[in-house]
Amino acid sequence: MEKQLHKSLADIAYSEAQKLAQVALLNNNSQITFDLKSKSEEGAELVFNFETDPVPPSVNPFLFTSKSVNRPEVGEKQIEEAIRQMVFFFAEWKPVEDRPIQDGDYIMIDLDTIEDDVPQKVFHHIRFEVSKARMASWMKELVKGAKSGDVLEGMSEADDTASEEEKREFKPKKVRLSILKVEEASLPALDDEFAKKVGAEDVEKMRESITKMLGDRADQKVNEETREQVNEFLTEQYPFDLPSSLVEAEKKHRKDQLLQDPKFKADWEKSSAEEQANVEEKLFNESAQAVRLFFLSRTVVHQAQIPITHKEIQDEAVMAMHSFGRRNVEVDKIPREIYALALSKVILAKAQDYIIDQSKLKPSAESNLLA
Repeated sequence: MEKQLHKSLADIAYSEAQKLAQVALLNNNSQITFDLKSKSEEGAELVFNFETDPVPPSVNPFLFTSKSVNRPEVGEKQIEEAIRQMVFFFAEWKPVEDRPIQDGDYIMIDLDTIEDDVPQKVFHHIRFEVSKARMASWMKELVKGAKSGDVLEGMSEADDTASEEEKREFKPKKVRLSILKVEEASLPALDDEFAKKVGAEDVEKMRESITKMLGDRADQKVNEETREQVNEFLTEQYPFDLPSSLVEAEKKHRKDQLLQDPKFKADWEKSSAEEQANVEEKLFNESAQAVRLFFLSRTVVHQAQIPITHKEIQDEAVMAMHSFGRRNVEVDKIPREIYALALSKVILAKAQDYIIDQSKLKPSAESNLLA
């Protein structure tokens, strides 16, 4: 009866207090706990604990200053390499079994470091061209004269073409190299017929298309690194308290996603308690940052009155489904959690773009915005 009396007092007190304070709960699942500090015939003192929607601070976009980002070079060398990769996609491979490896051959290898008790995988079923331009000198020397099926041991070394700094930082390691197979490549002629195979009118149009693709990729890399700078600016410049339940829910979601990967699950199950604790801490920090970014970007979008359309969210949700391997997507059957993720991405992208654009304006515009 005493316990029920305390609960009844708490229910009445909370209801009356909320009429005055009007502090909304975080969501319908939020738990409310109370601590009865004192009780007498005259009254009672209670302290309530519950989670509310966080209140992020206002964001001043003019405080953001982007750092210079090196745009990947798009020149003749990069274009030729992209064409080369495309040509090799149509290569015909002939196994080599009756002679030792020679320049111009292609070898499929496994490479492990063997200095520790347990070998560490470096490459698995990776193809290398045996040439000075495309293989490290130490590896080329190691496989010289070998044949398919041979298992070789040697020491990795810094390449002659490495910079002095790279040579200083390089740490030689004892390695085991397994030659899985040796092949010769027969490549198609680089002519207009080949260009048509890859969807271009002729070789010239193909080069133009590849140049544009490389340029778009370079611009995308610059854009992504600049956006990451915005993320760091927001999380470092505007700290605020987060509901622990939201962070834990995000952490659980990320962990569940990782555990769907058989390799991660196997590594997780055999890892030590300390290793698991380190992963849990990393997931917690990443989750806290993600939740903080969501609320800050939502604040920026609301503050700047940036419009967001249903089509933008729907398009992002469809892209998410495509990334999961789903090609034919019915928009009305996309799961709600995918739409929620899409909304978060659109809000963050809009906020990032706004901050980047505003930071490029003259400082005088800041006073106009604040006014």
